[in-house]
Amino acid sequence: MVKDIQFTYLKQNNRRYTFEMPKVKKWVIENIIGENILNLFAGKTQIFNQKEIKEVRIDIDENVNPDYCMDAFDYVLLAIDQKLIFDTIILDPPYSYRKSMEKYGGRIVSKFRKVKDELPKLCKLGTKIITFGYQSVSMGEKRGFKVKHICIISHGGAYHDTIATIESCIFKLEVFS
Repeated sequence: MVKDIQFTYLKQNNRRYTFEMPKVKKWVIENIIGENILNLFAGKTQIFNQKEIKEVRIDIDENVNPDYCMDAFDYVLLAIDQKLIFDTIILDPPYSYRKSMEKYGGRIVSKFRKVKDELPKLCKLGTKIITFGYQSVSMGEKRGFKVKHICIISHGGAYHDTIATIESCIFKLEVFS
């Protein structure tokens, strides 16, 4: 129900990497929970510089100095194999085919639907997933998540708005054996 969802509206000039936008970075920092953060499609900007927060940064572009230089889906499978659990997961994939081509030098990156299908295995009850894109479709209740917060980021001019959703894990679909 809409009354249960918090809304935020930010005006922020667009930048090449999402977390180069100070208002967006601040909004994310204010909305994370826990100390173990997974940042898939990380880009070049490290969100957290505090020792108390462990941000694992994944990106296929080695030039942005990720912790793991690999496809997001491949990392998710590796993390599942290692039985890792995260408090907050940040998903900031290229929002369109054009952006994927532009930011990743002609490479089509990851299998986003497959990534989302596997992510619940890296979550516990209450894990937050923060997703950025041109639409508000994200994890969904079929995967065990409920939207808690929507943020519209207006870039002005001819730029598309960015929509960010925060969802919380409300039930576990699968448990490690």
